[in-house]
Amino acid sequence: MGDLDTGWAVPTDFPETGWTPESIDQHLAQARAEIPAWNDPQQTRLGFAMAAPHPQAVRTLGDWSALNTNNVGVHTRFGEGKTGTRRLEKEALAALAGLYRAGALDGHLTSGASEATLAALRIARNLLRGAGHRVRVITSDLCHASVGKAAEILDLDLVRLPAGPTWTLTLDQVRQAAADAIAEDVTGIIVVATAGYYNSGFADPVDAIAAHLRDLAFQHPEKVRFFLHVDAAHGGFVFPFTAPDLPFDFRNPGVHSMAVDPHKAGLMPYSCGALLVRKGLLEHVTRIDPHTRIPDETVLGSRPGAMAAALWATLHTLGRTGYTTLATRCLEHRDQLAAAIQAADPDALLVPAPNAPVVSAAFSHPGGQLPPELCERYRLVPLTLPAPEKDGERRLFYHFYASASLTEPQITAFAGHLAGATAAARTAAARTAGPADGAGRSITSDVVADTRTHTDCFRHFVVHPEARRDPDVPGYSFHTFTQRRATDEQIQDIPFGQARAGGPLWVYAPDLKDPFANELFGVRTDHYFLEVLDRHQQQLSLVGAIHATILLPGTLRVLLNFESDGAFRSAEYKALGEHGADELQIFPDAITAKIGKHAAGFRRPRSDDYSFSIDTSAEITVRRTDGDGPPTVVTARHNADVLLPRRPHLRREQFRRFPNRFFDAEVDIEAGRAWTGAAYLPELLAPTPVGTVLAARSATAELCTVDGRITDAGLHLALTPLAEPRTDALELAATWDLGLRLHDALPRLDVQDPARLSIEQVVEFAESVHEVFTRTGLPAGLAIAGARP
Repeated sequence: MGDLDTGWAVPTDFPETGWTPESIDQHLAQARAEIPAWNDPQQTRLGFAMAAPHPQAVRTLGDWSALNTNNVGVHTRFGEGKTGTRRLEKEALAALAGLYRAGALDGHLTSGASEATLAALRIARNLLRGAGHRVRVITSDLCHASVGKAAEILDLDLVRLPAGPTWTLTLDQVRQAAADAIAEDVTGIIVVATAGYYNSGFADPVDAIAAHLRDLAFQHPEKVRFFLHVDAAHGGFVFPFTAPDLPFDFRNPGVHSMAVDPHKAGLMPYSCGALLVRKGLLEHVTRIDPHTRIPDETVLGSRPGAMAAALWATLHTLGRTGYTTLATRCLEHRDQLAAAIQAADPDALLVPAPNAPVVSAAFSHPGGQLPPELCERYRLVPLTLPAPEKDGERRLFYHFYASASLTEPQITAFAGHLAGATAAARTAAARTAGPADGAGRSITSDVVADTRTHTDCFRHFVVHPEARRDPDVPGYSFHTFTQRRATDEQIQDIPFGQARAGGPLWVYAPDLKDPFANELFGVRTDHYFLEVLDRHQQQLSLVGAIHATILLPGTLRVLLNFESDGAFRSAEYKALGEHGADELQIFPDAITAKIGKHAAGFRRPRSDDYSFSIDTSAEITVRRTDGDGPPTVVTARHNADVLLPRRPHLRREQFRRFPNRFFDAEVDIEAGRAWTGAAYLPELLAPTPVGTVLAARSATAELCTVDGRITDAGLHLALTPLAEPRTDALELAATWDLGLRLHDALPRLDVQDPARLSIEQVVEFAESVHEVFTRTGLPAGLAIAGARP
């Protein structure tokens, strides 16, 4: 699991001296090789509006970057933009004004349409609030995320209108939303329309919306003001060349600003966007820099002049004829993609975008989902939408872009991969809909359900599908799980006699006819459950090949972990709180305290992929080393301030790797085995970034300070709640000999070759583990959050 090194970003040493040119070239070449080529048939960006930049843009950007010019400010006003890259920016924006049927416009280049939309809404907010209006933004629920971000940053009320069968804003929706706003005494109304939705390629009826808003403004000249912004990030470099009569632009007097993205269909490198705005509006955001006396109306300020030169060069290299040729070819490729989809699934619902190189498709097999590996290969993102011409029906649609970089071999490869995926989906659906297997593989009993409530193991809920279980096979993904409830591999259980400690004993596995071949095999009693992982899962497990959970009275639980050769690895003593646990992890040569640990599994949106999140407020590890050296801090990182609220886990949409790990504070200490004495945690941490006061969010003590000492006997921590009235400190303490005693006392079972195991062997091992552990009870020399068995 080498990629776990990238799961948590840790600081590295800043280079003391420069690397050699050879080392730099080697590192950069490795990184470059990780990025697929634009013509790579195995990994095509069909789900996103991305294309290779034009060679002229790349060449100009490289040539002009060495000048390092700063195009800060706005250069479209009379008398501005006279020389150099500022003149080229002014000329490029003037050409865009001509493309979008405008008179004289103001504007500036941006990092992208997201920044341009933020800049436009800032202008609208300032002019409307400055005139005394309450302000509201009205847009479609399908708008680009930048609209929501802009409203959040600018503290604007945002109303998102639901997407109907047209997948666009309708005039009736805007008319009603404006009327509702006026009735609520909201008299400053910003409407954000879209020309080329990112997820469909459709365009709002900008002309009808603009005309209606102007009519309302004339009807209420002393009361209501409107501002119409058009997000043309995608359509701005498509519709003028595929549908020049489509009235989405400044030919409408009611359109006030527009955002476009030359780094999409305009064939510019990232990051290149543009804001275009009617004259007389930029002054609402003018600020004079007190240090330079330069007036600036932009959001970011400095921006590269080289990008202005590259945009000017690309526009004048291609011209209307060149862009029209490219756009026409993209529409042809869109139709080829549609044909490939129809061939793979004749019953799929196809929705090509009028005049845009995008086709959306809802597939006919149950659920309509495409396999995660296909979505990853082609960067496909599904969206649930109302089906056009299907009253009230909602379907899962995938959208496919035919960018200027798409090649015929890529379309052919996609057609083959999609045909295989849809055929497999139909076969799986037919199998699922067939008669039940007489072996009873779909049973989820009370025994299994009860085990799931106590386990930390994700394998009870999800399973790697066939042919994707071995980490060594090509294409294996940590994310490639399927919910057990959707497969024929639900966990089964059968009674297997009486437990020696009393009560029934059960065994369970996904397939009790072949109990050690798939994910796990378990033994369950009223007192514990023990599980052996199959050979593939042993390679993936972070904490060993055998796990035994001992259920103790109250909120204390113990998890024993064993290596594949049967040797004791660790014991995790958990004090369970409402959210997460405080833990002591005991190893033969180390003790780790995890304060406020909370692990969770998340199903990634619109897929069958899963990821884990492991969140710990403070992790303190003390390791014993050879010699008599005193305790020394090896690592002390202060990563987050626990006094400030934060989300314990990322949102599920953010999970891209496995797993996510987060620590508020990390402390790693080494101490010699022969050392004697006592060392106190605040003194050890005083010279580190953590400082003398270590705070944490405990699962049992909530917000607390962590104090403690290390002695030749062991580790002792005290968690003191910060809340008033203050209560007695809670203890996390263990002796050094505890791990060694468990290592020597617990039985062993070699599970390196699970296929050679028998159910009877594992049952006997499980019973012996429970007997040996409970004979001593909770081992002496350990306290955790004040709990006792």
